[in-house]
Amino acid sequence: MSIEAIQAVAGSVSAPTAVPAQRLDGADFSGWLAQGLSNVDASLKTADESLRALAAGEASSPHEVMIAMEQARMNLMLMVEVRNRVVEAYQELARMQL
Repeated sequence: MSIEAIQAVAGSVSAPTAVPAQRLDGADFSGWLAQGLSNVDASLKTADESLRALAAGEASSPHEVMIAMEQARMNLMLMVEVRNRVVEAYQELARMQL
């Protein structure tokens, strides 16, 4: 192993650049949360519809149904974790003494 190879790789790696925080019109936390809730609701409805289609014999493959159900489950788990973090942050703020 040569040192030149390591230096060549290290020279090609650039430092991460700071991404400026962009605030879009109406893009606040409550808007982001509402959009997330609507996305979770839509994925749950899609999974439910595909499961009903599978039960009725209309679905094309059980694999697509399972993928839709897993996506809905992961979206729901993410939303529950966000809710838990928000509740923890609120409780931490409530415990602060002024």
